Amino acid sequence: MRPALRYLPSWPILGATIEVSDVIMKTLGRWLSLVFVFALPCRAVRSQEPAGDGLRVAISIHNDAGIPAATLRGAELEASRVFSQSGIEVRWLNCPLPPAVPESTQNSGNPDQCAAANFPRNLQLRIAKRSLNLNEFAMGISYLSADGVGCYADLFYQRVMETHESSHISSATILGHGIAHEIGHLLLGTNSHAASGIMRARWQPADLASASKGTLLFSPLQSQEMRHKLGLGTLMVSVPPRPRHLLGARMGL
Repeated sequence: MRPALRYLPSWPILGATIEVSDVIMKTLGRWLSLVFVFALPCRAVRSQEPAGDGLRVAISIHNDAGIPAATLRGAELEASRVFSQSGIEVRWLNCPLPPAVPESTQNSGNPDQCAAANFPRNLQLRIAKRSLNLNEFAMGISYLSADGVGCYADLFYQRVMETHESSHISSATILGHGIAHEIGHLLLGTNSHAASGIMRARWQPADLASASKGTLLFSPLQSQEMRHKLGLGTLMVSVPPRPRHLLGARMGL
């Protein structure tokens, strides 16, 4: 495990990653939609089909935290703006929630499209209320295989709100930039934290201030790498059902 950078501990930690072995992936169980559960990475084989829809990524959003639709929409607009600065268009799929979730927080989305997990064109992000086993400062986590391929990430809304209350910056702004950070991990692969910008591991007050001004962005090199991967076209993947837990996973910041 690479040691965490020594920033102020009261500010959010983003983008921890999990690497999973092929053996673990073959033995994982069912995806439970009502609780926060671990995700697993995609296993990819390149398709022979050429890319035909430009530099676009579809992101399925699973709003398990029951965030109000207006807040979620604001966060999606923030994340879209961040990616547009990198020359990437985002298509949002707001996926249906289980019937137990209040209707006022539900979103519309095609269940078949929402289930798509094809690296790098179709990615999955779940917003949970809180982390069940990460440290109290973690705002999000992405899940990558040993070769840096992954389709799944999670964000924790309780940490978003705590950061909002301490910084007085819009929760939609914080959430939107957190979404962009975690999707950035999926598109950039392993070891994608940076010393500055949106891919910094721990945001400090200056980073949050930049987010509020719209200047917390991907670097030109990061943008180029993401465009390159998306330009190669969608990969054909085999994705087992999402598991309840992930035994033997190795975590690192």
